[in-house]
Amino acid sequence: VKAFKYHDLGDSGAVDFMKFKRAMAPFTAGILDQDVRMIFDRYAPNGALPYKQFASEFVRGSRRRGGGRMGGPGSEMALGSEAGNQVWEGPEQCLMRMKGCLAGLGPRAIVALAMSFREVDPENSRTVDHNAFEHVLLQHFTTENGCPVQAGQLAQIFQLFMQPYSPGLLAYDEFLQALKDDPMSQDRRACVRLAFRRLDTTSEGMVDLNKLINSFNASRHPQVSEGGRKAEEVLEEFAETLQDSVAFRRGQRCYPSSLVAWEEFEDYYKFISASIDSDAMFCAILQRVFDLDKTPDQSVESREKLARPAAGIPGKSRAGLHHWQSDTLPTNLSRSQADQSGSINRVLEHARAVIARKGLRFAVDVVQNFFAADDDVDDFLDMYEFRRACQQSGIMLKESEEEACFRMCGEGNGRQQKINLQKFLRALHGPISPQRFALIEDAYIVLGGDPKSEDSEVNPSALKQNFCAEGHPLVVKGEMDPGVVLGEFLDTFSLLAHVLGGCQTGAVTFPDFLAYYDLVSSTIDSDALFELLMSRLWLGQDEPESVADPASPVRGPAASQGGGSPSKRWAVPVEALDNPLARQRPPAFVGGVGAYARGSDMEPGGVQDAHRRFAKGPMASSMDAPITKSQIVFNETETGELGGVVKRLRSSLARRGLKGWKLLGERFLQHDHRGNGSVMRLDWQRLHRSLGLGLSPEEQEIVFKGFSVTRRDGAMDYRECMRSLRGPLNERRATLVHRLFDVLSEQGPGVSTEKLKASFDAKNAPLCLVGTKDAASERQEFFEGADFFGVQGGFDAEGFAEFFSMISSTYREEDEFKLMMTAAFGLPSGGPFMGGLLIKSGRQCSASAVHRADAKGTIAE
Repeated sequence: VKAFKYHDLGDSGAVDFMKFKRAMAPFTAGILDQDVRMIFDRYAPNGALPYKQFASEFVRGSRRRGGGRMGGPGSEMALGSEAGNQVWEGPEQCLMRMKGCLAGLGPRAIVALAMSFREVDPENSRTVDHNAFEHVLLQHFTTENGCPVQAGQLAQIFQLFMQPYSPGLLAYDEFLQALKDDPMSQDRRACVRLAFRRLDTTSEGMVDLNKLINSFNASRHPQVSEGGRKAEEVLEEFAETLQDSVAFRRGQRCYPSSLVAWEEFEDYYKFISASIDSDAMFCAILQRVFDLDKTPDQSVESREKLARPAAGIPGKSRAGLHHWQSDTLPTNLSRSQADQSGSINRVLEHARAVIARKGLRFAVDVVQNFFAADDDVDDFLDMYEFRRACQQSGIMLKESEEEACFRMCGEGNGRQQKINLQKFLRALHGPISPQRFALIEDAYIVLGGDPKSEDSEVNPSALKQNFCAEGHPLVVKGEMDPGVVLGEFLDTFSLLAHVLGGCQTGAVTFPDFLAYYDLVSSTIDSDALFELLMSRLWLGQDEPESVADPASPVRGPAASQGGGSPSKRWAVPVEALDNPLARQRPPAFVGGVGAYARGSDMEPGGVQDAHRRFAKGPMASSMDAPITKSQIVFNETETGELGGVVKRLRSSLARRGLKGWKLLGERFLQHDHRGNGSVMRLDWQRLHRSLGLGLSPEEQEIVFKGFSVTRRDGAMDYRECMRSLRGPLNERRATLVHRLFDVLSEQGPGVSTEKLKASFDAKNAPLCLVGTKDAASERQEFFEGADFFGVQGGFDAEGFAEFFSMISSTYREEDEFKLMMTAAFGLPSGGPFMGGLLIKSGRQCSASAVHRADAKGTIAE
């Protein structure tokens, strides 16, 4: 055996043929290798030789005398009945096999074995003879439970545990101790001690048995939470095995008592410890079933009232100016409840805003924290679970606010009161408006589902294919990668579905889709931003061809097609690049009134020309040629070299926002020494250098010559330059501007600067909604621009259009400019005006609207 141990480096108890040959080398001198191999094969049919068993059998010669078949009480027994599949084992291996069998059968198996020994020991001597020992083990280890034993093996085991001073008797306590797990680890023992101390409130070392059973929270057991077992079954198993374990330890002649001592409680868990594999699972079970994770914790139970009145003295309140006395005024219960309801609503709104600032991923984590706290999966949280989930989620509530939450969403009374998890989360996320619900329904319809049908399902791949990450506002502005947006959507959607238990069939139903966007909606305060995101990411709302921007960088069919790849919908074609050498081509003619049609040939109420409505000066009346009636706008100031440079300069100013336009106007006024609307060449070059407009010397010269050609004094007309830089508004944007002017002017001649500034809500501006700009700087920039460009404290229709044409240059996308003209001024973002054609006062309407007119030819607003 020592020779084998020398070669068994891993201390496995078995060796292969090469190690066997090296270990047996001192004893096999003169023996052929084939004979050594025959010896190895006889004792190692499976290729691994247990050398302790080999040493015993080889010396006694039992295998040779029995011809390879063992029998009798003094020989080694086989586990299998067939000679070809025999695996020979000694008493230690048999004990290990029995131990593994009991561990796999659960707590009832080893406790039942102990109770069987108790029954065959009526005198409570704690010993049994060979016949009783064999009878008990043959009864519990059978072929049915996968661990058969033979009489010869039991005889050897009996010899191991037989009492030296009591021949023929075996101490079954020692035998059971060998079948128990190894000594409990420090972690297991600490959890058992903590559980007993939690129950032993009097510190006497004794706990009533009924209290133990009643304190066992079987609904929190991991097997119950996972749905593998029922709470009643787990509780029944605990109660029966605990009672049997205590009865076995005391014996049959003990005095009956319902008190359980610490030693008995610890011994019970020593019995069943082997049936639980890992220390982590063992500790998790005890922590949950005895609520050890709900012990007072200062980090969670930080609800101590400050200035608590002294014991026995009633609380006092300030009743007069110079003295203290008890508050004797009656309390109005209904008013108190109303105040509490308003208070909790404000608290939930504040918590919702905190979660929204941390992002969508954090909002999903909050839901996961609350569902993880409900470890018994009954959709109810007690006070401690609720506080722990709030702490993990960063939601800080006062004690009165917690009580208000439990009154609003809880069930039960007193210490048994629990809060309904689903109801609280609905209150935390807030209600969803009908407008947002309609957008969610439309998005689900785009995916191919039917929100009205309970059986409608959508393949998850459809979500990934139809999600247009390139349309996200931050992606369009180049501040976020589309892969990051798509990854966030896929991660948060799958995680929330996992937490809520959705997508049971592997497909996405409308409740699953609605649950996700209900959470998304709670993180977005603005209806305008929610509509912008849904329309860009799912609905794919493109501008109709009849109102497409003639100067839009997306030209031709790509500007109006609703289908196709979502990624191409936001792609920038070659013409959109700021290349001064690129040849600009007019857009394709897409129908409508012909280029040479006269006014008498048009249908009554037809679409009138509006793209020059806000033009200044005599230029407006000089462009009444029939060619200007077509849908193609020929902007002569943007053709050739001058047009390319103007376009580059406009893009440079647009990137700076309204502040860039204001600075340019201020510099022109500073260098207009004669006050006639012109600047000289050197002043233009100084202005360009101070603002850093990015034009080359040749491009500066092109601009100066282009806007000084009409003047005799050789100076540059900067008013005409500003007019050209602003450019014309397309029909849809002009409609939105005119609508806002009508609302603010109340059909008057103009809008005052103060009213314009008072009507502007910076937090609903597009750049503030998407988080690229703060509301304070946006408000300051708008106010300074309005004060600078306002003439005599206000704007007429023409000046109003010029002012918002500068703002229009900073918003490339139509939906962003639409938000600026609606949500930022408190106007609805939907409705009949959003078609971009219906104008107040009956000034302009679409052909489709005319067809819906009544007999008098009027349209109801």
